[in-house]
Amino acid sequence: MKRYITIIAVLFAAAALFAQSDEMTMWNDLYNGADTVEGRLVVLQQVADSNPSGSTELFARALDQLVKVYPDIKDKNELNTADRTAILLARALGDARLAETAPSLWLVVQGFQGSQDYALARSEALIALGKIKAELYLPQVVQLLADLNSRPPQDRNVQIQSERIAYGAVISLENYGEPSGYLPVFFASTGWYSERIKNQASISLPRILDDPTEPLIQVISSPGYSYEVKHLALRTEERSQAPEPSKAKAALSALTEGWKVSTNDVHQRNELSQMRKLSISMIRRYGIDDAAVYPQLDNSYKRGMDMQEKLDTVRTLGTLGTEDAARLLASYVADLHQRRQSGSLTRDDESLVREVIPALGQTKKSLGRPVLFLVQNSTAWTGAIQRLAAQAISELTQ
Repeated sequence: MKRYITIIAVLFAAAALFAQSDEMTMWNDLYNGADTVEGRLVVLQQVADSNPSGSTELFARALDQLVKVYPDIKDKNELNTADRTAILLARALGDARLAETAPSLWLVVQGFQGSQDYALARSEALIALGKIKAELYLPQVVQLLADLNSRPPQDRNVQIQSERIAYGAVISLENYGEPSGYLPVFFASTGWYSERIKNQASISLPRILDDPTEPLIQVISSPGYSYEVKHLALRTEERSQAPEPSKAKAALSALTEGWKVSTNDVHQRNELSQMRKLSISMIRRYGIDDAAVYPQLDNSYKRGMDMQEKLDTVRTLGTLGTEDAARLLASYVADLHQRRQSGSLTRDDESLVREVIPALGQTKKSLGRPVLFLVQNSTAWTGAIQRLAAQAISELTQ
């Protein structure tokens, strides 16, 4: 009985295999017999719908044939049909991850133009190259998107087609998942495109690199980019999956950049201040062991655009809690005390002293004791400030 069942199973399997083989023979015959671009597309659509075993080989052969005949097609309707055929084939071959089709896919990217759907065909071919991870063409895809980013078209129709190609390049580089694709996609997220393209680029960024610190620091520290772009690079780093030390490193780079220029332009000053405040916030949250941070924090305390930047700096120094941080805070208390005695203390200074004294205590560094003792025992200060100083002293290392 078991032997009988086994024979039946084998026969059914053989019949199914024969049927599939016979089906693909039929489709190949139909495709070979079609003498127009439109006729071949009809056959390929049917094959794609039924998806028989062996269809990928037909799709690969069809794409090779299409890119060979495309330069000779002059009729607009035939060009449109050829583009729709390329779209179908690129999707199928990309899903199949068929590496040997990469040269033909790149020919679609390079050579298809002039018809209604040419940009969609090029877009799908780009996406397929990324799915295949065709390394030979990665530099070309990177350069293609970089070129699109840098040259916004003036003509509306050209702009629409360029956006379609850019979308394909963004998804392609997401599929590649290689570091070299990160910055072109980042600049696409800031570029001239519609919100749809920029949003997709923002979504693709974390799928390309978990830790984009190095390329983003290149943007932050380069003189070739605006402060709006540098600020966006820092925000992108903050949203990424980069480890905390890497985020702190990028924050220090942005804080340093934020003090490299002085401008009277209100918009630029505000942009720089917002970038510095984000940097300071990141340094407070993630910590940092680079002594280069202290001159920059000192700048923000002494030269910050608004009171919030100064207060953020004080709180960050208290959180860092190092000898360098305590030394800066002690110098701020000493300066405030001197101005209190001279009668030149401002209302903002009154707010600052209520933050600086507790921050100095938070560091737990004994070097703050002398200046805190001075405040605690000075009749120039109110009882509330004297009590703050006494509390800070109690927190210092014995």
